Amino acid sequence: MLDFGWPELFLIIAVAIIVIGPNEIPAVMIALGRIFRRFQYIKFAISQQFEDVMRDADLDDIRRSVNFEAKDDVVFDEAAADDEYDILPAEELAALKRQDEEVTTAKAKRDKAEGDDE
Repeated sequence: MLDFGWPELFLIIAVAIIVIGPNEIPAVMIALGRIFRRFQYIKFAISQQFEDVMRDADLDDIRRSVNFEAKDDVVFDEAAADDEYDILPAEELAALKRQDEEVTTAKAKRDKAEGDDE
């Protein structure tokens, strides 16, 4: 996006010297430095306010739980998570498996019957 190389930078400096003049460049650079410093302070202040809100709302625990980089030493056990958050009771799951087997068997019988007719 803003991919400046050395030739572009030298061109900008040359245009600045011609347009602004060599006597005014130090004042312009000081003004630009102040502007960038203010932007950095604004960014810092906003991030500090966000941190204060998080701390006041006791959301540090939530932030730590979402911070996946900090959990490198913890190994995620997918099977345990599946057991912990099981959506269907075992009886309903078994009934669904039986229905699936019945449908599969019926389809196989129908396909076999259609194959015999040909």
